Amino acid sequence: MRSTNSHPVPPFYCSPPGPVSLWTMLRRSVSDPPSTIPATVYDQWVLKLPGPLSPVVVSHPDEVRRILIDKGETFGRNRPLSLLMRRAWGGGLAATEGEDWERQRRAATPAFRPHAVGEAAALISGIARHSIDGWLAGTQIELGAAIGRIVLEAVVTALLGGSDGADLDALAADIPPIARNLSTFGLIDLLPLPDAILNARRGIGRSAGELRLRAFAARIAGQIHNRGSVPDLMANAGPLADNMFGFLLAGLETTALAAAWSSWLLAFDPDWQDAVRAEARAVDPEATADSRPLARQVVQEAMRLYPPAPILARAALRRTTVAGITLWPGQTVLVPVFAIHRHRKLWDMPDAFDPARFAVGANYERTAYLPFGAGPRMCIAAAFALAEATIIVSELMRTRRLGLAGHAPEISLNVATRSLNGLHVLVDHAG
Repeated sequence: MRSTNSHPVPPFYCSPPGPVSLWTMLRRSVSDPPSTIPATVYDQWVLKLPGPLSPVVVSHPDEVRRILIDKGETFGRNRPLSLLMRRAWGGGLAATEGEDWERQRRAATPAFRPHAVGEAAALISGIARHSIDGWLAGTQIELGAAIGRIVLEAVVTALLGGSDGADLDALAADIPPIARNLSTFGLIDLLPLPDAILNARRGIGRSAGELRLRAFAARIAGQIHNRGSVPDLMANAGPLADNMFGFLLAGLETTALAAAWSSWLLAFDPDWQDAVRAEARAVDPEATADSRPLARQVVQEAMRLYPPAPILARAALRRTTVAGITLWPGQTVLVPVFAIHRHRKLWDMPDAFDPARFAVGANYERTAYLPFGAGPRMCIAAAFALAEATIIVSELMRTRRLGLAGHAPEISLNVATRSLNGLHVLVDHAG
C-alpha cells in the first residue's frame, strides 16, 4: 500500500547559513559533527567545510561505497570514532583491528546467520507480548524507554544466554545515559593522550549505571567460563565481558531506536498502523519477520528517515582524492547517512513517510540506503536487529493502538538519531 499521509515528518536541524569562526567549526566538528553540515547537503554530492584540512562531506553513492568498502588501505577510523569504540567495547569485536578483528568477526558471525535469527523469533515475540500486555489503555508512554526494555530482555535472553536475575528495568534505564557519556567528545580528545587520561576526565567508568552494567556483563562472562560453555556469539571471540557490554549498548542504539521510531511513525500515520495490525493478526504470534512484510517495510522506512547511525566518519590514511577534492593524511571524511537517506536526487518525496518504498520488487538505489553502514565494518547484527524490530512493532500493533501525544520530537543526530524530548504516544486497546 501507499501512504495517504503526505505531511513531512519532523525534520533535522542543520547548520544555519552564514560565517562561522574556525574555532567554533573545529569545536563543533568534534563534539557534534552533524551540526556543522549546512542544509545544502540534501541537494549536493560533496561539501567542503570551512577551514584548512576541515572535514569533507560526501553523499554520492559511488564515492560513499568506495570509502566504506575500503579495507584499511586508504581510509580508516578517525580518532574520535576509534576512542568511542574502545570506550564501548574495550578489547571486544567493534574496537579491534586487523587479524584480531577478523578472528572475532568470524567467531561471532554464526549467531547472526538467517537460521539463527529465525530461531530467535518466537522468543522475541513472547518477550514483546509479555511486556506490551502491561501497557495500560488510556496512558501515555515514552516509546524509547518502553521499547528499550523489551529489546534489552531480548538481547540478554537470545544472545547472551539469560539475565541471571538482574534488574533489567534498572539496566534499561542505565544504558541511554551510558551511551551518551561514552560518546561525548571535546577538542582535548584529539590530543595524543592515553585513553586512561581522557576517560578519567570524562568520568568514564565511574557512574553508578556504567558500573552496574559492567558488573552484569562480567558476572555473565564468569558464569559462562565456570560452566565451560560459551554461547555461539562469544565462542573464541575475544574478551567475553567486553563483548557483552558492547552488544548490550549496541542493541539499544540500533534495534530499540529503530522500533521506537517505527512505532511513533505508525502513530503518525493511522492507515499504515491499521495495515500492520491486520497483518499481525493474520499470522501466528511466533512467526518470523519474513512473515510480516508490512511491519518490516515500516522499520526499513523508519531507519531511512531516522537512521540509528546518522553519520559515519573515516580518516584518510594517505593522500587521496574524493569527488575531485584532495584529502591529506588524517583529514576526516563524513558520510552523512541522514542526508543520503533524504537526498533530493535519490528519493521521491524524501521527507514523507512511505514504507511502500521497501515493498518486494520496489525500485530504490541500494547504495543510497545505509542504516547499518556498508563494507567490512557493516553492523554484524544487521539482520538480527531488523528482524527483532519488525517482530516487536508487529506484536505491538496486534493488541494496541497508538496516537501521538506531547510535543513534536526535538531531534539530535549526535552519534545516534534520537529525540531529546522523547517519543510520546497515547496507548489504547486495538478493537
